[in-house]
Amino acid sequence: MKIAEAIARVRSLYNSGTGSDDSNLSDRHIYAKLVSARTLLIKREIDKKRQVSDWIVQTINCLELEVALPNECPCAIPPGCTALKSVNKIPKPVQSAIGPELEFVTTMDGNTVYSKTNWVKKRYKSGNKYTADSPDYSIKNDYLFLIHAGKLLKYITVGGVFEDPLDIPYANGCNEGDCIDPYEVDFPIDLHIMDALIQMATQELIEVFKSIPPDDENNATQDKQVMAPPKSK
Repeated sequence: MKIAEAIARVRSLYNSGTGSDDSNLSDRHIYAKLVSARTLLIKREIDKKRQVSDWIVQTINCLELEVALPNECPCAIPPGCTALKSVNKIPKPVQSAIGPELEFVTTMDGNTVYSKTNWVKKRYKSGNKYTADSPDYSIKNDYLFLIHAGKLLKYITVGGVFEDPLDIPYANGCNEGDCIDPYEVDFPIDLHIMDALIQMATQELIEVFKSIPPDDENNATQDKQVMAPPKSK
């Protein structure tokens, strides 16, 4: 389902529920409610220990890296190694009961898989001869860090269940306004919860706007012309 279709379904259901052909709703407002409802429903599914569907996992194919300053790195840099930092922030993943839903971090060819770590785990790991050299990553201030030996990496691949589907093209390096039509971006959601998603987003909008007086000068055509690409991060 494309973002345009999701917005159109909510707008149609909203208008039928309020008995109006017009509203103060902008496409951006509708989209924000779709994102929050989607996040909640996916979190509920994961918290029920249901396996994450491949159809809702999005992939940042080319997350660009740069050399990080020593004081930026969340842990000590071993001799002969370099700290690498993502140029852009990682889009915020859905937070389930078991943590952030980042499904994989790999080299672009998939030959090296990085496991998640933190400073405490890293200190313990560095003293274990069986795990000291295994590749890992950590997150600090929404940036992804790698401690890397050998030839410097320029890009890595990251997959996850992210809150806002529109964040992914910009994490891949697209500049604002010149990469995508936001209406044509996929809105990843499993079929069995899609109707609940549309209903939840619509009901929240009805509750918010039912007490707002109608604007006689407003029209639906004007409202639909406000969905613009978000700012790159």
